[in-house]
Amino acid sequence: MDLFNRAELKRLAELQDDLCISLYMPTHQVRSDWSQNTTRFKNLLSDVQAQLQEQDYREAGTEEILSEARALLDRPGFWRDLSDGLAVFVTGETTEIYRLPLSFDEIAITDDHFHLKPLFPLIAANNRFYLLSLSQNDVHLYQGTHQAVSEVEAAEIPSSIVSAIQQYEEPTGGFRTNTQGQSPSRDAGNTDRAHQGQGAEDDLSGEPQDEIKRFFRKIDESVSDYLGGEDVPLVLAGVSEYLPLYREANSYPHLIEDEIVAGNPEQPDAEELHANAWDIVESVFLEQQEEEKDRFEQLYYQNGDLASDDFHEIIPACAYSRVETLFVPVGQHRWGRFDPETNTVEVHDSKQAGDGDLLNYAAVSAYRNGATVHALRPEQMPGGRSIAATFRYRADVAAEESG
Repeated sequence: MDLFNRAELKRLAELQDDLCISLYMPTHQVRSDWSQNTTRFKNLLSDVQAQLQEQDYREAGTEEILSEARALLDRPGFWRDLSDGLAVFVTGETTEIYRLPLSFDEIAITDDHFHLKPLFPLIAANNRFYLLSLSQNDVHLYQGTHQAVSEVEAAEIPSSIVSAIQQYEEPTGGFRTNTQGQSPSRDAGNTDRAHQGQGAEDDLSGEPQDEIKRFFRKIDESVSDYLGGEDVPLVLAGVSEYLPLYREANSYPHLIEDEIVAGNPEQPDAEELHANAWDIVESVFLEQQEEEKDRFEQLYYQNGDLASDDFHEIIPACAYSRVETLFVPVGQHRWGRFDPETNTVEVHDSKQAGDGDLLNYAAVSAYRNGATVHALRPEQMPGGRSIAATFRYRADVAAEESG
């Protein structure tokens, strides 16, 4: 899986160009289905070319812009090492590629900024988590969603207790990156959800406790560096007896303390890891999500100045840092335009020339301005609304401050 976190989303949100191409598609990891991946991607590239022709782009210029993306079709190894979804972002200057643990709807959008709303389940407060798998010979960090977990290959984490101790003794050396680049096996391993203290094989029994603690401190340094600024749960997987030692070394504030995925994680089954980890974090997400939905309903009916489901109010509020919590539906679009000079919003039933997805604009703007963004399935939206938000302050206060 490729690196994707808050910093990456903000960087993509700040990239603007005359032409920004956003491509999303679900991907298959089973060998018999690999050919579907390249076929889907070819179709997306053809869709982009058709859109650009309608916008009067020269064919030669279009081919040049898409050349790096098209070159992926000639890299068989790339298509063998996928996660659940592929997102590709193209401008005239750069091509950004992400293999991620989220199955996207197949879509190609051209605009003057990237379409990022499909990524929000990876960033939103109600869905994403990390899983740290610990054993003597293998250490892996996974990023997960409600759909899957995938290993974060870019995280510079010691791969074994030996390498961690060597790094600790050689401070001038750099971190060793786990470069195995292999997806977790789907046909081996055994993990079980368990509470702290339940029995499991002690695979670190041959190491003195002080060295194990050093091992865990080194891992914590790397994990904390990678997760810096994150506010999502971190679940531990591994041998129960030694995980309390990791908790002593841990400095990440959102580590789940009372439950672990227990067992020997050296040959993990990704589907089983995901199922056991999601069983732990789902209740955390649902509790937070329901609390914030209840708060929206309370403010909406008791104090209408601090909550709204009106696009014409929410879109400017997202742009000007007024939104505290935003709810947007995934898999939907709401076409229209926002003019920041006149502070007006046009909402259209179907896409018109010059339109953008207002749901995408709202999610990205609110997120960049520090709001909590919940990306929900449409049936989970507060009261079935198409957008909803709570505000940090009333609109009249904003008007007074701007005046």
